[in-house]
Amino acid sequence: MSLLRIEHTVRIDRSPADVFIYLTDVEKLPEWQASALEVSVEGEMSLGTCIREIRNFLGRRAESTLEVTEYEPARKFSLRVLSGPLPFEVRHALTPEGEGTRVDWVAEADTSRFPKLAVRMMAGTAERQFKGDLERLKRVLEGNTQPA
Repeated sequence: MSLLRIEHTVRIDRSPADVFIYLTDVEKLPEWQASALEVSVEGEMSLGTCIREIRNFLGRRAESTLEVTEYEPARKFSLRVLSGPLPFEVRHALTPEGEGTRVDWVAEADTSRFPKLAVRMMAGTAERQFKGDLERLKRVLEGNTQPA
């Protein structure tokens, strides 16, 4: 299996509880994630909850179903794709840091179905997009901008 791993850390001037509440309100994803078009949740958010999302993936509209694999209020929120164009997992670890929160974000994707050249191109684009999304999350939660 060929694995693409992207990591980013952002510090947000809000409590871990505030960050967690916003982060796990996945219907707000289009407010801070550029590729998210539509998101819906089946049932109440908790461990095992399924999330359906439609994203702009490599210039195309793509639907995925994800499952919540970690749900620890104010500490951890992780997801993995059950079905969709790219098998991946994403983990958010929230750590109190002074009056704010450090968010350590890690995404891992199985890229074995894609040619190596495409993976290299996709990796750079994905890394820029995810870092931009996390910086937008910071701005939204700190009240420095209105959600898109």
